[in-house]
Amino acid sequence: MGIAFGVVFVCGAVYTLLLLTDGNGFGLFGLPVLALGAGLLRNGAKVLAGVAHSGDRLSQLASIPAALSGLAIGGMVAGADWDDDASLVQLVGFAAAFLLALILIVLCDRPATKTYLEEN
Repeated sequence: MGIAFGVVFVCGAVYTLLLLTDGNGFGLFGLPVLALGAGLLRNGAKVLAGVAHSGDRLSQLASIPAALSGLAIGGMVAGADWDDDASLVQLVGFAAAFLLALILIVLCDRPATKTYLEEN
C-alpha cells in the first residue's frame, strides 16, 4: 500500500512539475511532493523486503499526507463554497487520502507487521 501511495505521489508531482511550462510558480510545489513520493516508494519496498525499522519510517511518512488532508478537510468544512461542484470533488479526494494514510499507518503499527520486521 505504501508503494501504491508513493506511485500516486510521484505521478502527481510529475504532473505538477509539468505546470512549470505554463509560467506560473505552482509547479515548484511538485518538488517536495516528489521527495515524499520517493520516500514512500523506498520505504514501502523496504517493508516488503523485511528491513528493520522500515515500518516505523513508512508510518511517519504517511502521517504527512494524513495531517495535510485533515487540515484541508477542516478548512473546507469551515469555509468552502458548496455551490461549486469542484468543492465536493476536492473534499472527497482529501477524505480518501486521509483514510488511505490512516490505513497505512495502522497496518505499519500492527503487531504482525512488527514481528515480520523484527521490531519487538
